[in-house]
Amino acid sequence: MPIGLILLLGLSGVARAGQNLILISVDTLRQDHLKIYGYPRNTSPNLDRLLKSGTWFTNADCNVPLTTPSFASLMSSRSPHETGATRNGVPMLEGIETLAEILKNNGYSTAAILSNWPLKKNISNLHKGFDLYDDHFFEKRWIFFNDERDAKNVTALSLAWLESKPKEPFFLWAHYSEPHSPYLFHRGFLFQEPDRPDTEAQRKIDAYDSEIAYADHQIGLLVNKIKELKLDQNTLIIFLADHGESLGERGYFGHGRYLYEDSMRIPFGLIGPGLPVNHKIDAQVELLDFAPTALGCLGIPAGKMMKGRNLVSEIKGETAWPKSYLVYLETYPGAVVGEGAGKIANTQKPIWIGFKLDEIKLLYAVSGSRWEMFNLHSDLKELKNLADPSNQNFILYSEHLLKWYRSWEQSIAMGRTDALTEEDRKKLESLGYLNK
Repeated sequence: MPIGLILLLGLSGVARAGQNLILISVDTLRQDHLKIYGYPRNTSPNLDRLLKSGTWFTNADCNVPLTTPSFASLMSSRSPHETGATRNGVPMLEGIETLAEILKNNGYSTAAILSNWPLKKNISNLHKGFDLYDDHFFEKRWIFFNDERDAKNVTALSLAWLESKPKEPFFLWAHYSEPHSPYLFHRGFLFQEPDRPDTEAQRKIDAYDSEIAYADHQIGLLVNKIKELKLDQNTLIIFLADHGESLGERGYFGHGRYLYEDSMRIPFGLIGPGLPVNHKIDAQVELLDFAPTALGCLGIPAGKMMKGRNLVSEIKGETAWPKSYLVYLETYPGAVVGEGAGKIANTQKPIWIGFKLDEIKLLYAVSGSRWEMFNLHSDLKELKNLADPSNQNFILYSEHLLKWYRSWEQSIAMGRTDALTEEDRKKLESLGYLNK
C-alpha cells in the first residue's frame, strides 16, 4: 500500500476490525430488586450470571431519572441541562456528539432495537449515528393506549440482526421496557408468597418483580445466543438501567419527580475480554462515565465534549479509585404539558437538584426552596433529614450546590418543543408522563 494512502487511512480515524460493543439496557430497573444486589427474590438469575462474569458496580447512579434525558446524557456524556433533552418528549439538541456517532465514524456497524416510546427518534434525536434505529412499535404491550415492544420481540429482533452477520466491529443497543409501569404479571414469573400482605401496593411490587424476571429470561436468551455465535470472544457487553423506580416510598409510585436512591441507583456492569471476572466495585460511578469507559475499552478516544470518566484503568487495577467523587443530580417535570401537541411548561427550571459525595447526599427543591440532606451510610432509605442551617457542613454543601446550579440555570438547553405529535402526546400520557 502506498505510504500516502497509509497516512490517509491513519488520519481518517477509521478503526480496523476491533472489539464489538453490545449495550443491554432495561428501563426503570432499580438496583435493589436484583438478587445479585441483595434482593431476597430470585428475579434475575441470568443478569446475575452475566454481571458475575465481568465487573459490576454497587454504587452507580443515573444523573436524571427520566428515560429520554437519561439516555441523552449517557450516550453523550453530558449533563441533562446541556443536552436539551431535559424532559420526555423534548429531543436532544443537534450538534451533541454521541457514542453511536463516534463509533460510526470509527468504522462500526450500528443498530438499536428499542421498545419505549420516549426513545422514538422524532422526540429523542438519539438515532444519530445508527445504521438501523428500529423504533417501530406495532404490538400492544399493555391493554392501554400505548404500543410498546415486548421483551420477547426485543430479543428476537436483536438476534435476527446478529444472525445476519453484520460487518464487524459492530455496536448493538438492545433496550427492554419491562418493568416500566403499568406493571404486568407474566405467567411463569410470579412472586406471590402466602405471607405477603394482599394490598394494592404489594400487588404492584409483585407485578414489578414479575416484569423484571420476564425481562431477565429474555436477556438470558440473548446472551446465550451471543455465546453460541462465539461473539462473546470479541465483544464488550455493558448492562445498565436508565433509572430506577419508587415503589411506594413516601407514598409515591413512579419516577422523575424526586432524586431519592430508589430512582437514582442503578445496576451497571461491563463484561468482556480483558476485564476482571466477578469483580464487585463499591466506588461511586455515574452514567456519564458510560460512553468514555465503553470507548476506552474499545481503544477509541472519548468525545472532546464528554464530561464523564474513562474508568478502564481503575477497573483493571492500574489506577486507584479516588477516595471521594462528586456526582451531580437533576430532574425536571416528566414531559410536555398542555392540551395539544408541542405545548411545554413555561419554565425550563429543574424541580430538584442535588449531589452525592461519599456518604452524604444533598437535595434541593428548586420551586419549593426545600433542603434535604442524608447520610447514606447509616440511612440508605433517606428517612432522616439532616439539613440544618446552623450546621457548618450543611452550609458548605448547600453553598456549593447553589453555586453549581447558578453556573448554568440561565443557560439550560432546550430541544425542539414542536417535535411532539398528538400521537406522541397520547402515548406519553398513557405512560404517566404528562402533567407531572
